[in-house]
Amino acid sequence: MKQGSLDMLGPTERRLWAAARVWAAHQVPYMASALLSLEPIVVDQLDLHPDQRLDLSALPVDQSWHVYLDPEVMSELDVPTTGFWLIHQVSHLLRHHGDRFPCREVSGHQAPVSEGNPDQRRWNTAADAEINDDLVAGTTKRPDGAVTPHALGLADGWTAEQYWDALGGAVDLQLPPGRLDDQSQGDCGSGCDGQGRPWDSDRSGLADAAQKLLEREVARQIKEHQQLYGNTPAGWQRWASELLEPTVRWQQVLAAAVRRGVADVAGRVDFSYRKPSRRSSISGDVILPSLRQPLPKVAMVLDTSGSMNDGMLAQSLAEVGGVLRSLGVGRRQLDIICCDAEAFEAQKVMQAKDVILLGGGGTDMGVGLAKAAELRPKPDLIVVLTDGHTPWPAAAPKGIRVIVGLMDPRGSVPEWARAIDIGAADAA
Repeated sequence: MKQGSLDMLGPTERRLWAAARVWAAHQVPYMASALLSLEPIVVDQLDLHPDQRLDLSALPVDQSWHVYLDPEVMSELDVPTTGFWLIHQVSHLLRHHGDRFPCREVSGHQAPVSEGNPDQRRWNTAADAEINDDLVAGTTKRPDGAVTPHALGLADGWTAEQYWDALGGAVDLQLPPGRLDDQSQGDCGSGCDGQGRPWDSDRSGLADAAQKLLEREVARQIKEHQQLYGNTPAGWQRWASELLEPTVRWQQVLAAAVRRGVADVAGRVDFSYRKPSRRSSISGDVILPSLRQPLPKVAMVLDTSGSMNDGMLAQSLAEVGGVLRSLGVGRRQLDIICCDAEAFEAQKVMQAKDVILLGGGGTDMGVGLAKAAELRPKPDLIVVLTDGHTPWPAAAPKGIRVIVGLMDPRGSVPEWARAIDIGAADAA
């Protein structure tokens, strides 16, 4: 496998590359500066056996803003398709999908998607779904293999994290890339999940400071384009607003609240005689206790009543995944209780996709809190995810902190609970 500059492409392919960038910049003028910042690296695989060749059909990128071009792939593309993939890959980079990969810190591996890693395939699909529903400007045409929320049977406008949790086993994530069919997509590279690829170059690319300046310029152009023409996709409007006019995101507030509660518990120490102190050897007949630091015990009560729509339930599962990551080694201490008018038996899970959603009737989070308080050992923290259309008990369970993630601003939260406004009702 050889790598080099555009000189390794034939004249027709070089003209295609130049025309595709111009075409893409014309379709989404607010991304023109980002499209021009991509540095092409040609990957020639002719010296490899056909079965060993890697799939570069989606023009993958890395986090240094290199885009990888296979001469054989380029010879079969037209200008609109090439332009689509350039816009698509720039979208991965601008939205920092490589840094948002849920399993990046957990797995620690650098296996390429070409080896069939299911987590990477699942994230690639989720991230593609997040951005492809926004690629509707001008005459932009999605290739047949491009993933859309509609094709996955999911709603438009969600985040990649929401699609990640909603997907579960809904798609065949084991399908090896390079044997693609109409239900799968190409490998978008380490720019999508932050995991290394065999074709990644060690050349220096766009520096971090330059990337930040570029992002702000694109966000400014998005704002200006919306004011002039009023046809900027909603996802990009939200992205630009968050970058230029940052607000406190509920995801960060909820994650911080959970981490704070967990840290308070993990920071506690107590005396225990189960394991005598090592100083007992010098205290004669007096047995001294040792200090014991408990792992935090957390319970989550998920509102599964009929008033919770699909978007809210998907968001609830996404937050289960966030809490599991916050707990780290203490994730075995997490209990999940589904609750409508009845509280179901607690579930212990290691992944959000393993949660079995039970219920669908009336609503009473009070019985869910009571069920959680009956767990043994008793939880130190209870996280309730609900639309708030429920009666609440007069007081919190004794000795237990409660955080309520409110998914409908019309709902209510008791004064004794820490309230986080999630507002997921629009995600349906």
